[in-house]
Amino acid sequence: MSRTLTHAPLIAASAAVLIGSVGLLAGFAPAPVDASTQLQAPANAASYKVDSVHSTVLFRIRHMGVANFYGVFTDFSGEFTFDPEDHAAGAFGFEVRTASVDTRNADRDDHLRTADFFNSRQFPTISFASTGVEHVEGDLYTLTGNLTLQGETRPVSAELEWMGTGKNPQGKAIAGYEARFQIKRSDFGMTKYLAADGSESGGLGNIVKLIVAVEAIRE
Repeated sequence: MSRTLTHAPLIAASAAVLIGSVGLLAGFAPAPVDASTQLQAPANAASYKVDSVHSTVLFRIRHMGVANFYGVFTDFSGEFTFDPEDHAAGAFGFEVRTASVDTRNADRDDHLRTADFFNSRQFPTISFASTGVEHVEGDLYTLTGNLTLQGETRPVSAELEWMGTGKNPQGKAIAGYEARFQIKRSDFGMTKYLAADGSESGGLGNIVKLIVAVEAIRE
């Protein structure tokens, strides 16, 4: 990740973001956050729904202190509203199904779904709901919000790159963005194979980088 913007606390998370990605990623157990219902956009703002066929949720974590390991989630959804001319009114939300984790190894994926990691049976989703958007420069923004992972909801921030708008081959209006989060999995109670001092030298590192690359269709 070229640059990581943090306001305070991914997470929020989230999220993860997360992949908690982000792998990409118990404490109290509040009711699950439904990111899609938390968007409060102005009445005249364009609303977009994530096109999962053309979007990616990717996570990265350090393995054995010497290599970066990547995985993805294949089942996710979300929506957002955004206008670069009125970025403060932007709202972003997404939800990832933890059972859809895919690291190209069935045994490892099954392990990641257990209570050692995502605990998919008890916590089937990772969700993110934004609380603010601030312009940095050019097409870069700081996205803040709340990430819910493993039953923990924490504030997080991400670097958001606005990709712009256009039309797909069917003539429908589309838009896209990429959000890059960085979280500590230990903040969400995920400590399996973590070095005692919380450093990146353990079997699995503590820092998880999550990339949410979205193409969406205007509703």
